[in-house]
Amino acid sequence: MKKNSVNNSTIDFQQLVDQLMECVWVFDLSTKKFLYISPSIFQLRGLTVEEAMKEKLEDCLTVRSLQKLKNDSLRRYQRFIDGDRSNSIVYHLGDYEQYCKDGSIKYIEISTRLELDTATEHVLVVGVSRDITQRKLHEKNLIKTIRTQHKLMNVEPTGNNGEFQLFVYFFGKFRVCTKPHENPIKWRTSKTEELFAFLLQKENQYISRDEILEALWPEAAMEKAIKLLHTTIYNLKTDLKKTNVCFNLNLTNGFYFFDSQHFYSDLSEVRKLLNTSVNPYAEIDEKSARDIEYAVILYQGDYLSENDYSWASAQRAFYRRQFEKYTFMLARYYFLRRDYRSTRRILDMLIALDNLNEDYHELLLNVFLFDDDYAGFIKHYNDLLEMLQRELNQPPTQSIQTLYQQYRDYAQICIKKKRAHF
Repeated sequence: MKKNSVNNSTIDFQQLVDQLMECVWVFDLSTKKFLYISPSIFQLRGLTVEEAMKEKLEDCLTVRSLQKLKNDSLRRYQRFIDGDRSNSIVYHLGDYEQYCKDGSIKYIEISTRLELDTATEHVLVVGVSRDITQRKLHEKNLIKTIRTQHKLMNVEPTGNNGEFQLFVYFFGKFRVCTKPHENPIKWRTSKTEELFAFLLQKENQYISRDEILEALWPEAAMEKAIKLLHTTIYNLKTDLKKTNVCFNLNLTNGFYFFDSQHFYSDLSEVRKLLNTSVNPYAEIDEKSARDIEYAVILYQGDYLSENDYSWASAQRAFYRRQFEKYTFMLARYYFLRRDYRSTRRILDMLIALDNLNEDYHELLLNVFLFDDDYAGFIKHYNDLLEMLQRELNQPPTQSIQTLYQQYRDYAQICIKKKRAHF
């Protein structure tokens, strides 16, 4: 009788899990594979269990959320392996952007618990995912209400004649100056600088207090993290006041808000170029070329590349991809107009960023050919061949090999003729 009762409980529990709106799942961190996903994945994302089991994390999360998840998990995983079983390590709650089968994106809250499978010695993640898209929409409506109440968009300029009070640079090392490219402001603490960077990269957005705490003090207990935040805000306002800048950071309904319209930012300029000046689906014209050249001037290094801010890694990867994408389009634009000097200038810069990208090398080899620089063509191919063998233990792509074989003999003849001439 007792055995039947247990069996019935197991059946009832399985039926309960199957009928939940929340999706229950188990992920093996060692094999990086799902071991179980409940059928409610279909209501959540439109996928069958079989389809979801075959997915990789890269397939189901946006770039930003994937990086956030990796940042969250890496610290927990290492501490868990080292024997830490505190609640802040074993349990975690976070929200992420997840793709649905139809291509739409939902906001998903994921609650996880780390477990050690004693049979395999693998670390397992037991998770529950729930749709919080409606809650996020409610938060956005709340933000709009706050924006209306405080009428931040209509605040009169506090600077002289509407001039910029601060010049903020995100590409390369984070710097805040009172005049363009002058000595940056010295901060009382590194966290003060990081908080200002985190706030300003949001521009005029409203930022929840929890989001700030999670980004800057992920390991601290809530009460301690709040105290650290209040102290850092005080330091921030004090440091800015020394430069005659009044920074009004206010808290309403759990959201911080401020006005940055009097701050110049290279990040704002780059965003403006990406949003309004360059169409990724259209050919580059003369105006677009000028705009991308301006972006080249602004891009003094990867986004916050010299600052160890974990929350910036996803955006760093995003802006790097966008920069390489559009500057390579610019290189092709110059090449088709036979401006080989400009093409080489852009390609040299791209290869310095990513010397393993063979698309850049292939276009540069074509530049050497069309510019009658046959010695450069031979030398660059041999340098590329040596580098790829050293770094990847593989030859160049087939198209590059074909290009070289097609023009090698002709290039060598031209080199000999040129030497004989001199």
